[in-house]
Amino acid sequence: MDELKVLRDWDAGTRPPRETARRAAREKLLAEARAAAPEADRARAPGTEPPRIRLAPVRLRGPGAGGPSRRTVVRSLVAAGATAAAVGAPLALLERRDGGGAGPAADLPPAGVLRAAARLERERESMRPPLEPGPGQYVYSRVDVLEAPDDPAGAVARYTQEAWLAADPSRRSWRGANHDPNGWWQTTPQSWPPADWRTLARIPREPEAMLTHFSSFRRGRTPDEFETHDWKYAAGYLIELIAWLPVLPDGLLPAALETFAEFPDKDVLTGTMDTQGRDALGLGLDDEPGSGKLLLFAVGTHEYLGVQQPRIRGGNPENGSTETTSLNTYAVVDEVKQRP
Repeated sequence: MDELKVLRDWDAGTRPPRETARRAAREKLLAEARAAAPEADRARAPGTEPPRIRLAPVRLRGPGAGGPSRRTVVRSLVAAGATAAAVGAPLALLERRDGGGAGPAADLPPAGVLRAAARLERERESMRPPLEPGPGQYVYSRVDVLEAPDDPAGAVARYTQEAWLAADPSRRSWRGANHDPNGWWQTTPQSWPPADWRTLARIPREPEAMLTHFSSFRRGRTPDEFETHDWKYAAGYLIELIAWLPVLPDGLLPAALETFAEFPDKDVLTGTMDTQGRDALGLGLDDEPGSGKLLLFAVGTHEYLGVQQPRIRGGNPENGSTETTSLNTYAVVDEVKQRP
């Protein structure tokens, strides 16, 4: 996939589904997620297994995230919340536009949620062996997907998406879902994100350097020189990196979250749920063009848990849906299609 072309075409847009359709899809998604709540503790993370395939089950602790389209939420603060933000007090954000009351509130401003999530990711990385595929190996990941159609009569779909990310650019990677395989992809100068572990590991880990790196694909500016469009395109690169690749080299996900904290116009949504039906917060960018992707965080702990985004299939707004994803398992394996 030519992700740079996708970013360039962002402003082309497609007319979004009506609010009533989004609201119905949200209710269907939440009902399906609540029904799946008993499955919430089955997530696993890597540890040490026999040589060349490393995986030991580790619970991914804390509640998850996911839920409604960002169009169902008012992106504004009540006056008291704005006053609290000005003096650094805990901040409760946003009411729902769908007529319901406010859901679980953010106890930190958006940048605080992101930085807290980054700290938790670093702590998690420090407690497991480094994730380092050797020559010829692959990083395997399996993601749980919950897709709720905008059409109230449509059925909620559950499936998994798997990927095998090559250790270096000399080999192709593979990514696909059990209902819609995407197949092979490889790192090229025109593609984003990179399709191999070594190239990903070269992305800077410091926010200013990461933003400058993203800008190098277009205008070559530093963050001090960013204008509105620079922030927009940097957001596209950053969110696509996280959304497209559920497992990243050590230190890269925390750095990406800290970099996201530097963006203006961040937007916290309340009352969302993850693929397992757990209460969570979704965070995106206010008026982000053509995307609507949300990063998902646990209520209370602020743990990062996945992505939620609108989908339109075949360019037809009537075929819209809301997709929520969360990481299930990952490991290092020796070849494509090998599973731990």
